[in-house]
Amino acid sequence: MASETDHNKILNQAARTVLKPLGLFQKGQSRMWIDDNGWFLILVGFQPSNWNKGTYLNVAIHYLWKQQDYLSFDYGGREGFFVEFKGDEGKFYDEVVSLAESAAAIVTEYRKFKEISFAKDKIIKRNVLSKSPLELYDKMMICGLAKDSRALKFYEKLLKEVEKSALDYEIEICRELTEEVGNFIHNTDEFYDYIVHKIAMQREFWRGKPSMKKLQSCVSLSKR
Repeated sequence: MASETDHNKILNQAARTVLKPLGLFQKGQSRMWIDDNGWFLILVGFQPSNWNKGTYLNVAIHYLWKQQDYLSFDYGGREGFFVEFKGDEGKFYDEVVSLAESAAAIVTEYRKFKEISFAKDKIIKRNVLSKSPLELYDKMMICGLAKDSRALKFYEKLLKEVEKSALDYEIEICRELTEEVGNFIHNTDEFYDYIVHKIAMQREFWRGKPSMKKLQSCVSLSKR
């Protein structure tokens, strides 16, 4: 039976066969592959199990307007079922290739978010009744990136939700809204510039990580 090292090597080889030709790059030596799309990243993660050798598949969009030191699954998530390695290297390789091909199809769909009007429609309609601060924040930001005046509506809803919160992440959102966003939200051009600056700063943050050097240093946003 192959060792744990062999199991990860097989997985990486299978993922590379499918994803590298599409322009994705591997985050260091991890099980995550990244597709760079300017204002967002598409993450393809081959997530291990705590109990068995093998992998789950996660495919999601990460918005780069978020100032954080980890890559979050902001739109999307778990896809398909767990693929277990039971010692048959050829079978496991083929199954991971199949997973990667499924991921590639989703990546193709998520690349459509580069058209900001398309992304705005998808993000606004997602969990439309949710009062989650994270949902409202993302809707505010995509509207700002699209120069859509509805950004103010989401700003007001979001501020109402977080201004009395005791949760750390909501306190931080409230600080950003009152100390930064509030200075620009009434002017669509200024708010757009604010978001673009946040994206640029976050790209530079990630480029400073050895595992993320393949991110381009400067990109232009796609058409609205």
